[in-house]
Amino acid sequence: MVAKRWTVCFIALLGACAIAACGSSGTPVTRTITVVHTITSPPSTNTGTTATNTGTSTTAQTSACVAADLTPSFLGTNGAAGTIAIGFALKNTSSAPCHTYGWPGVEFLSSTGVGLATNAVRTSSDMLGSTPPSEITLKPGQEASFRMVASDFSQSANTSCPNASELQIIAPDDTATMVVAISVGIPACGKATVSPLMAGSAAWTTP
Repeated sequence: MVAKRWTVCFIALLGACAIAACGSSGTPVTRTITVVHTITSPPSTNTGTTATNTGTSTTAQTSACVAADLTPSFLGTNGAAGTIAIGFALKNTSSAPCHTYGWPGVEFLSSTGVGLATNAVRTSSDMLGSTPPSEITLKPGQEASFRMVASDFSQSANTSCPNASELQIIAPDDTATMVVAISVGIPACGKATVSPLMAGSAAWTTP
C-alpha cells in the first residue's frame, strides 16, 4: 500500500511540474487566435453609361481664307490734297466658309507685272476714318474690303512717279499672291498706308 501511495504521489508531482513548465516566468501563457473574415463584394451590376456632350459649338470651325478661296476686285478711288484712296475687296468664291483677320500684303505692279515701290504701312486710322482689325468669317459669296491711301506726287518735283495698273495682294493667313487690275492709273510714289480687312465694304464706305 505504501508503494502504491508513493507511485500516485510521484505521478501527481510530475503532472504539477508539467503544468508549471508551460510558462517559464510563472505567468500562464495566453494565446490569442485571430480570425480573419474575408468579405468578397458581389460583382457590380451598374449598367449606366458615361454622359457624353453631344452639343455643337456655337462658333463654326472654319479654315483661314487663302488665295484659292478668294477673288479680288477693285472698288474705286477717291483723291484729295495730294493723296489718293483706293478700295479693294476679297470675295469668298469657294464652297465653304473661311475666316480672316488683319492686314493684307500689297504691292503695286506696272502694266507688265513689274513690282513698283509701294512701302505700304499698316494702319487702323487714316484720312477716311478708323478701321480697327476684327475677326471676319466669310460665307460663300461674302466679301471683305480694305483700302490704301497713297501719295499721288513724287517727293522730287523733277521726278514723276510710275503708273500702277495692278495690285498684288496676299491674304493675311497666306503666302500665295492674287492680282487685281486697277482700271484707273495710280501713281506709285513709294508712300502708302493699308487698312485691315473689314466685313463687307465697310473699309471703303467708312467716312
